[in-house]
Amino acid sequence: MATSTISFAGYTFDCDKGCFTCQHVMDGAPVLLFVHEADGDLQFLCGAPDHDFDEQCRFLHAAHVLESQPDLLLLPTVDFGFEAERNDRDSPWVVSPTPAYD
Repeated sequence: MATSTISFAGYTFDCDKGCFTCQHVMDGAPVLLFVHEADGDLQFLCGAPDHDFDEQCRFLHAAHVLESQPDLLLLPTVDFGFEAERNDRDSPWVVSPTPAYD
């Protein structure tokens, strides 16, 4: 029987919780930046600084990202308005407030 929820980053979400991710992650790049936006939106990104959000990011179920990268189930607690970043797949996560963007 499939579960209807999934827990990661200190929270439990519905399995159909949507998230944003970049094409690089969809193509297999590791998630190096996880953002839990103040409004509850989630982002799983490769960490590259030069994304054109409209052209390179996609919206899908968070469960799909977690299926392809189960190490993300070990994310530390990332509260609303915070992000977790790491240098590579084997580095520890560093949690900090999400910077203000213009």
